[in-house]
Amino acid sequence: MRQKTFGFAVFAALILACLIPISATAHHPVKTVEGHIAEDSVAVTPAMEEWLGERTEAATDDDAAVAAAAVTGDEGEVGQWGPVIDWPVVGIHMALLQNGKVLAYDSSADLLSADDHSFTRATVWDPTSGSHVDAMLTGFNIFCSGLAHLMDGTLFTAGGNKNSALDGLPNSYTFDEETNDWDRGADMAEERWYPTVTPLQNGEMLITDGVSFRADAPEVRETDGAFRSLTNASVDLDLYPWIDVAPDGRAFVSGPDAAMRSLDPSGTGDWDPEGSRGDSLTRSYGSHALYDIGKILVAGGGPSTPSALTIDLNGAAPEVAPTAPMETGRRQHNLTVLADGTVLATGGNSSGESLIDMENGVYTAELWDPDTGQWRTLDAMQVTRQYHSSALLLPNGRVLSAGGGICGDCNRAGYLNKNAEVFTPPYLFKGDGSGELAPRPRITSAPHVVNYDDPMTVGTPQAGSIDTVAMMRLGAVTHSVNMEQRYVPLSFTARRRSLVAETPQNPNIAPPGVYMLFVIKSNGVPSVARMVRIGEGGPDNGFSFGKVKLNKRNGTAGLPAKVPGAGGIVLEATKHVKVAKATAGGPRTVNLVVRPKGAAKRRLTRRGVAKVRLAVTFTPTGGDPRTKHRLLKLVKR
Repeated sequence: MRQKTFGFAVFAALILACLIPISATAHHPVKTVEGHIAEDSVAVTPAMEEWLGERTEAATDDDAAVAAAAVTGDEGEVGQWGPVIDWPVVGIHMALLQNGKVLAYDSSADLLSADDHSFTRATVWDPTSGSHVDAMLTGFNIFCSGLAHLMDGTLFTAGGNKNSALDGLPNSYTFDEETNDWDRGADMAEERWYPTVTPLQNGEMLITDGVSFRADAPEVRETDGAFRSLTNASVDLDLYPWIDVAPDGRAFVSGPDAAMRSLDPSGTGDWDPEGSRGDSLTRSYGSHALYDIGKILVAGGGPSTPSALTIDLNGAAPEVAPTAPMETGRRQHNLTVLADGTVLATGGNSSGESLIDMENGVYTAELWDPDTGQWRTLDAMQVTRQYHSSALLLPNGRVLSAGGGICGDCNRAGYLNKNAEVFTPPYLFKGDGSGELAPRPRITSAPHVVNYDDPMTVGTPQAGSIDTVAMMRLGAVTHSVNMEQRYVPLSFTARRRSLVAETPQNPNIAPPGVYMLFVIKSNGVPSVARMVRIGEGGPDNGFSFGKVKLNKRNGTAGLPAKVPGAGGIVLEATKHVKVAKATAGGPRTVNLVVRPKGAAKRRLTRRGVAKVRLAVTFTPTGGDPRTKHRLLKLVKR
């Protein structure tokens, strides 16, 4: 007993020695060596991790209760936070998948400053059942990577954490949500840590910054998976810059620093200055959200400023306008666009402390209304969520908030949140004081794939009471930056039991990919979303893939290709797949049979499963060939 008591005392003393007060004025510029180390260099044993989690809860319980007591109104006015749920990872990086589940990953277990960076903890969480499935990536640590979805809805990541010195990685990966497996893609030219990934209007992916201490050339992942360096566009941006495709097709930078600029990512790239945001602030660890076509909300950051502004990109030059400040200043918070186009602010600290301030966490959520430009305070969360926390809109219209912790300053403050909580916004309640959920409109049918500037029929029994139809791109978020959330309202005409909505006119408005489709009643209540893919392949690809049909008896697959007109279509021969050809006399669906060969055939015979990468080319009569790519898993039983 004496030995056990002594061991616990030593352990507690070592932990308490780490809990050095952090000055509220101490900031770590992330692009200095000291800041680089302070942000993410940390060693945490599993026992210490558990202790930190308990300490976080104990240290913030009273503040959370005080914040909750100060909020007045029923659920229909302020919403409601659910219980805190334990998670197997810290939700530092989160992405919504096409199947409605959430992929979350953090780092190589609990020893970030150790030598072993040969894996990344990851989990797939099911919001419906609450269950988790392990999705660990082996081989490398993609902590502090950038992430966004490809045009077919597959999650793509770039960069990561190479070693205990926190050097970057050149690695890229895609995540297969059917198997929960990671596939490594081509390497980038640069090793990147804290890069931003931005889906472009032609289906390519722009990767910017993530290179400390110097300027670097952005890179573009082309649709065939290869990378192209923008050698004429080297610039030293902030790490995790805020970038969105504007209505003119350029990649627009709105922060964190005040100098706005835009990039033409074609060829070798070309930057243009776009003036100043006009607030003279570097909004480090603030947040931004594209809440309407070509319209961005910027709020908080820097010294935990409450100030907010909007940037309208629909004119010849960006138009910056003030909007009401948040009721509480924040830094290390998240902005999440909701199903109705309002914007939710969650988490953060109010003191301006760089990473974590346990005494000045912000627990109440706030909701910004683009129609009025005003914020209102909503229900308070139960734990403080600051550095390394994330928030994400779910298909059911709720918001997932998770994570926090895993950094040197976090340990010294005693801060770790290996958990999550879900917020139910006011629009899901009746609003009559009963606290009951409101009846929701239903989408009974919607196309899986749609084209640009083309009518889309949406089945709903509540067609006559629908006020809004909107598409919301799948989110992918880390470090207060959602790299692709994009709200696109659609004009529509109501019929008796359906709506005919006009899809976005072009991919500048909605880059090709998978979006959540919501319908919202006149009383503000949204439906559960349907997943819709738009512009598969972008404006230059004239065909799309249908649903793959696996023949598990012989290990082949049928790949339907929907072609827009007359021409020839070829499943190209590779070292893993046999050639298949077909012709079309007009618009139709052509079925191509995928037959494995070589190593893929041997792997299929030996293991029963083989992954193959496909290249399919459609050549319209009298036109240029167009090629699309697909990763496919063959199964033989």
